[in-house]
Amino acid sequence: MASFSRTAVVAGTGPGIGAALARAFSKEGYHVALLARSSAFAEALAAEIGHASFVQCDLSDESSVLKAAAIIEETLPPTEVSPEVLCFNGGGSGTFRQESILDVNPAELLKTVTARSIGPLRLSQRFIPGMLSRGKGSVFFTGATAAMRGSANFAYVAIPAFSTKALAESMAREFMPKGIHVAHVILDGVVDSEKARTWKKEPDALLAPASVAASYVMLHNQPKAAWTFELVLRPSVEKW
Repeated sequence: MASFSRTAVVAGTGPGIGAALARAFSKEGYHVALLARSSAFAEALAAEIGHASFVQCDLSDESSVLKAAAIIEETLPPTEVSPEVLCFNGGGSGTFRQESILDVNPAELLKTVTARSIGPLRLSQRFIPGMLSRGKGSVFFTGATAAMRGSANFAYVAIPAFSTKALAESMAREFMPKGIHVAHVILDGVVDSEKARTWKKEPDALLAPASVAASYVMLHNQPKAAWTFELVLRPSVEKW
């Protein structure tokens, strides 16, 4: 029987990948902290899962991030010094936009970069010390194809995606030798949703959130002798 004495944090809990991650780690016996800007969806998900709690958090706002970290620490089980799993799934405002470099608004871009890398950095700085003292933990980042190439007119996507990968890789090189599994999961395809199904109708053409989440659980359970850093997930019919 699951004890729910361990905690997994999902930062960026929406109805797609975030919700699937929360359900997957709950099934593994984790209490799940659901971080989201708005309570509208996350509170309902917490009620559905049972062993979960909504924590308001805007990853682009440092004070919001630090407040969320304090709330998570206050609700940790007595035997736990930090969450065992951190999943960074936040997209940030205006993540998917086509616009010329000449028209990019630096302030808007900075807000998204902050949500994709600085916010996760601050949460990681708070919780990795506890993972190190335990000698175990996982930090996972949801990435995108844009982390591998910066396409014309997609600076709003590529620059934050590169910042996420840079943080993940630097973190992995420092902490994987110390027992913390850090992974960057690239989603090379369109995530399944009601809207996506209206224009992507080919069978198996969409990334199923539950299947993506299963890969995160697989990563967390990998033996240290064969850890993955970068994992690319795509539908079988995706052209690449």
